[in-house]
Amino acid sequence: MNNYTVYLLREDIKTDCDAIAVEVAGIPVVDGASHYGTMFVKPTAPREPKWSPLFTPFVDKKKLGHVQSSAAVLIVPVDKRLFAVTFGQGRHLLKPEAFEERFGLLVTLNSVRQDALRSVDKRAFVDDQNSRVQTSQASAALEFGIDIERDLIRGIVGYPDAPEMGRRLSGSDALNFTSKADIPELRRQLRRYLRAYSSTDYKEKFPWVDQVRQLRPKGQRAVELDALLVEKLKTAWQQGGRVEGCWLAIPDVVDWTRIAGFKFTRKKNEGMSSDLHLPGLVQAYPDAEPNIEFLRSRQAFAVDEEQWTIDDWQIYRCIHCELEDGGKSYVLSAGNWFEVHDDFAASIEEFYANIAKFPLELPIYNHNDEAAYNQALVDESNGAWCLMDRKLLNVGGVHDKVEFCDVYGAKTLLHIKHYGSSSVLGHLFNQGLVSAELLKSDKSFVQLANEKIDPAHALDLSFDVPRDVTDYKVVFGVISQSEASGLHLPFFAKVVVKSVCTRILERGFGEVMLAKISVDQDKVKVKKLPPGKKPAKRGQMMARGSH
Repeated sequence: MNNYTVYLLREDIKTDCDAIAVEVAGIPVVDGASHYGTMFVKPTAPREPKWSPLFTPFVDKKKLGHVQSSAAVLIVPVDKRLFAVTFGQGRHLLKPEAFEERFGLLVTLNSVRQDALRSVDKRAFVDDQNSRVQTSQASAALEFGIDIERDLIRGIVGYPDAPEMGRRLSGSDALNFTSKADIPELRRQLRRYLRAYSSTDYKEKFPWVDQVRQLRPKGQRAVELDALLVEKLKTAWQQGGRVEGCWLAIPDVVDWTRIAGFKFTRKKNEGMSSDLHLPGLVQAYPDAEPNIEFLRSRQAFAVDEEQWTIDDWQIYRCIHCELEDGGKSYVLSAGNWFEVHDDFAASIEEFYANIAKFPLELPIYNHNDEAAYNQALVDESNGAWCLMDRKLLNVGGVHDKVEFCDVYGAKTLLHIKHYGSSSVLGHLFNQGLVSAELLKSDKSFVQLANEKIDPAHALDLSFDVPRDVTDYKVVFGVISQSEASGLHLPFFAKVVVKSVCTRILERGFGEVMLAKISVDQDKVKVKKLPPGKKPAKRGQMMARGSH
């Protein structure tokens, strides 16, 4: 049996050299009048093993041997298309934009049975967590714990229905297959895979696979979308940072108790703003050309009152962009482009539009951090609310320590967080879900909450598990600087809130609501350093602010 790794080159790749990234000569692979393809091989010199320095003080290094890696690509023409069969490190000889995305995945999905999967590579696109789930025997897709709304399928291993497709297929961008086929028989085998790639049968067996797909960062489509992003940002530069469908958001969960503001340069006179936003970026770089190189080479800084750096991120990772092109919807989130199926996008938007809005108007945010806002909300409520912020309940187990909510009153659990990327807001929604589930089913959790809750708001402990929670509401309040009406969340945050709302309501809670907490516009303005203060130098910032 032979093991092969195969890429399908894009249709506009017409010659071998169009796909090869290095200067190496092609070697025809022929047998008489039969031409099987063209081989490209990158010569590599033998080198000492990486571990050899451990032993060279004691052993003659000549006795430790040498290692030598190989890199080769065989380009095979099949029915007016070109395939690249790679050997060793041959994948690195191909141009990143030269091959089709998801070729191997679609071939595998179209060739295997629904219940004949052995391994699934998935990525939670909000939490940015990659995982591989394997089973000891062939299983159906949902037995791998796939959340069809929140997981991207990046690779699948399974057994094909037809023996001629090979013993086992493994697919992502590349297709890995095991077959008896040798070089003279390879073209016939690749023709089978080309037909499988063109099929849409997988949409019947695995209809959720196309809901969202992540684009390869240097792939052709991602490069084209980056160009559209640049055009949108040029408009933003002309309009003082205002542009439809594009904004900045903190890409990671941060400790707001340490952060006083945000900067885009280390200039003394820049000052800092209370949150990340495009107008602040344009103000910091008014004459910049907002190209991809600029976005990847500049950073956004989270700083304290004296402008010591607490955290920093590449600006490209902070951009959230939602756009349509060629009749398809795309989202840039945390530095990655995603293609979103129209039906899936429509279902998410419809659900989000119908989430109830919290009827009580919450105070405008004009505070240094969430903790100060929560405290003020409670102090000004005449006893309607009590503070639960940062009062962690040690429940143990997989959840360890859990926050009941930030503010509680009248059977309403209010969770509050600054606006951020999908992963930041996803953290808020998931916290609310965990708390709701424990309130429903864990009596010890309720007892722990009562130990830290204001006696006037004490929870009733005379209940059976599972608790009747029909009178309880879960409310998510998001601190947003946007002056537009309503609360606009990043697309993937809407995906998470749909999942969370559905699960909370399924557990019997009366309502799940959203609340927009507006920000005092004076708070949004760039703040300068107090007289006599100077921002720290780069080395000092890194030494004091790194964590």
